Amino acid sequence: MSGSRNEFPFEPGTELMADRARSREAVEACLRSLRAGVLPDSAERQRVDFKEEAGRRGVAGSLLPGVSENTKAADQLADEVAAMANTPGGGALIIGVEDRSGDLLGTDLDIEWLRQQIYRRVEVAPEIQEHIEQGIRLLVIYTAEAREPVDDTSGRIRWRVGAASMPVDRGEWWARRQDRSGWDPMARLTSFTIDDIKPEALAVARDYLARRDASDDAQADLAAAATADMLKRIGVLSVDGYLTEAGALLFCPAPRAWLTWTRLDVEGGDILAFDSEYEGLSLLEQIERVEALLDAANDRITLPGEFSERALRQLPTRSAREAVLNGVVHRDWNLQEPTTATWVEADASLTVLSPGGFVGGISSENVLTQRYSRYPALADASRALGLVDKQGVGVDRMYREMVSLGHRPPLLVEEPGPRVRVRLAGGQPLLPIIRLTSKIQPAARQRDVQIALIVHTLLRYPFTTVQRMAKVLQRTVDEANEALEIAHRCVVDGHPLITPLKNVWTLSKEARQIVGGQTTDRKMLHRQRVLWFVAPGAEEASEIVSQWFEVQDRITSGDYSKLTSMTPAGARGALDRLVQEELLIRGEAAGRNAHYLPPVFANRASASSSDSR
Repeated sequence: MSGSRNEFPFEPGTELMADRARSREAVEACLRSLRAGVLPDSAERQRVDFKEEAGRRGVAGSLLPGVSENTKAADQLADEVAAMANTPGGGALIIGVEDRSGDLLGTDLDIEWLRQQIYRRVEVAPEIQEHIEQGIRLLVIYTAEAREPVDDTSGRIRWRVGAASMPVDRGEWWARRQDRSGWDPMARLTSFTIDDIKPEALAVARDYLARRDASDDAQADLAAAATADMLKRIGVLSVDGYLTEAGALLFCPAPRAWLTWTRLDVEGGDILAFDSEYEGLSLLEQIERVEALLDAANDRITLPGEFSERALRQLPTRSAREAVLNGVVHRDWNLQEPTTATWVEADASLTVLSPGGFVGGISSENVLTQRYSRYPALADASRALGLVDKQGVGVDRMYREMVSLGHRPPLLVEEPGPRVRVRLAGGQPLLPIIRLTSKIQPAARQRDVQIALIVHTLLRYPFTTVQRMAKVLQRTVDEANEALEIAHRCVVDGHPLITPLKNVWTLSKEARQIVGGQTTDRKMLHRQRVLWFVAPGAEEASEIVSQWFEVQDRITSGDYSKLTSMTPAGARGALDRLVQEELLIRGEAAGRNAHYLPPVFANRASASSSDSR
């Protein structure tokens, strides 16, 4: 038997492992060249790049002392990581080496801080390793090849050509991607050309592109570009003039409806409108039609003058769009049934059912943190057109926009079929919650989904634990603890947004006052279980104490006062009433150590005392 031609045995992920091994070999080869006093040649530099840390030069080019956190360097390296991720096979960056001379300069950047900063900028979390070379600390950043194009911080797509990073359009990137294993069927070329495209679909595409953020200079002229140029730049037309499957799906006539729209008066009630006659329309035209119907159903609500945004929709517009478009872009296209969008008038709710279950390790428990595209080429083209947000941003925005208006978080579940159901329930926004959100400082935290979910939780529970927030935020306990600390550093009207209480967290007294300070607001909020624990009645008092005993073995009047915003005397009276109702017993300590215990604890203590006698 002849010897194997493959250097690596096959197993799932072999290609990635082989690429990483080649990058490590290339890094070692480049460092050997530097030790010998020779700069690596361009072939070696295709996979490896040297980078001097940005921001390290002072007057007359003098080298400044290194620091552990350097945002200029993070900006620089995020762009270079994006270019490496776009390069077939990925590659590595060696940080702390002067690019032209090969001089070793070193770096003091903190590895974990740098990885997080790069991820925040380009949504790539590379492997970073420390390497000591000739006594000097370097960092080596290993970047795997991306499944879809990665925009840098300026919205450009670049990849490595020899020793430099050069611009590349989406079409060329996907053409190269086809030559590598694991490619996306939506990137496959069809026999369809520009002549097969519906003019109406092109008009819809140009309209979407024209509505994109005007600050996106990289795409500013795309809406007015020649048809072939526009299609190539969004990655759906090859240099030979053939459409990809994603391009044909978006722009060519469809044999059936890929989307349907239903409008009901109440859940399970009468059909007010039904639209499914989409045969012969391109997917883009079908999306535009459903968006127009959704816009007509989603009524505007005028806010009082104290708010800068005078009018809102019953459902946040971008959240509703994201729900529909995610149901189209990420559905299973091997199934022929349509994605359905249903609007219920009485509830101002939208339900989207998309064929195919969750994939790529995504579930209802991790949709905020897990990222995966079933069809990367279709998802990338949709983002390039401005249909959907950058991967990972849309779902976050849905959660943030919904809870910041006082609505329930989105429901995303997998059902038998399989299919994915997304439900958004809107209606009248809760103005006191909008008021609180608008006062959060720094202002950037008003757009932070984790802050929004922490506030949402603490408006509905007298306190929260790190463990509960880890589940709500879909993060680890350590990450949830970090998010709570960040929320604690946020302020409203000069006071902390949240405050610690023993081993739990509560919404601060000042934040509660902003939301429930007015009697009319308080009654309306209580009906919706918002701040129901502030100045509670007897039934609510029992529930608060019961929740507290899930995390503590005793409660004091001081604890109860902070949980309910009652005065210390009022809190003591409320606990004494629970004693009279035999829902609590007084502990044996008095004075500053006075406390109350649950009856079951007292029974156990009594039984233990009897046994000892």
